[in-house]
Amino acid sequence: MKCVNQGLKVRLYPDEDMMIKINQNIGNSRFTWNKLLEYYKETYKLFKLHGYSKLKCNMTTFNAMLNMLKKEHDFLYLSESSSLQKVYRDLIHAYNKFFNGESDYPRFKSKKHDKKSFRIQNNGNIKIKHSTIILPKLGGVYYRTSKKYREKLKKVKINNVTIKIENGKYYAVFNIETEIPEFPKTKQFVGIDLGMRTLATLDNGLKIANLDVTHEENMIKKYQKRLSRQKNNSNRYKKTLKTYWKWIDQKKNKIKDHYHKITTKIVKKIRHNHTRRLKHKRNVSKPTLQPKITKNRMEKICRNAQIQSRNIRKNTKTNQQMVPIKQNMQQLRTLQQRPKI
Repeated sequence: MKCVNQGLKVRLYPDEDMMIKINQNIGNSRFTWNKLLEYYKETYKLFKLHGYSKLKCNMTTFNAMLNMLKKEHDFLYLSESSSLQKVYRDLIHAYNKFFNGESDYPRFKSKKHDKKSFRIQNNGNIKIKHSTIILPKLGGVYYRTSKKYREKLKKVKINNVTIKIENGKYYAVFNIETEIPEFPKTKQFVGIDLGMRTLATLDNGLKIANLDVTHEENMIKKYQKRLSRQKNNSNRYKKTLKTYWKWIDQKKNKIKDHYHKITTKIVKKIRHNHTRRLKHKRNVSKPTLQPKITKNRMEKICRNAQIQSRNIRKNTKTNQQMVPIKQNMQQLRTLQQRPKI
């Protein structure tokens, strides 16, 4: 058994007062992110003007900025305190990735296209009851999940919880510490070529086809067309919007389930895997499923199961049968050894 961090997602059913509080926290988190980003840019320009080359991007700097921001705007006190602290920690992480050349400069969050969520740190004040979650500053909210996960939430350690809105529905995602079983040890290797027309091709010639979600996509287009012809915020518009969101969720869940089953099945049978992604060609139509999602999911399972995974660059000259990888398999067996538990 290995202890890992996992996300457990449950559906929330808040009343009108709770909806107002959740939307208030989401708005305050977005407002804090934009203001801290603006303050840091202005302070950096001021430092540069006086001859300083760099402004330290750490918790002390942003904590002082947050305290100044709270004195200017009293409505920030309505939010849970740790949720605003999580905002500048995420901003520090974004700046560090920018300074290391891993991502672009942090951008401002838009009210229309922003992910509506905020995160609360568990300091012993998040309590799980039979059908209610007690959140600090917000109060109790009714939730629903299976009996298995309800009992699991009461036993495991909760690091934090993210409250978010997706397609008009409220969710809570718990970051928990749990134990997972280890896969049996094998001495098998496999090369995986992620493509466009087929989702993946293994070195033994086995091809995994793309998932067919044509029906879901057609229904999404159908209700998109209906929404464009109806009056905004009318009763018919709201009814059509619920159905539109339902088909989006169905497509997303179908794809997610398909990826989980495929990646778990592959990883259980092998010890080392080598993944290469094909270059996108202009004459190939847009794929229904993105190979990147499959690669990320497989890397996560390999990491949890202590299986070595290696990514090969797209410009590697290999064919669909992964011939060069099969020729170097004996060398890879000697270089890559399974880590001791």
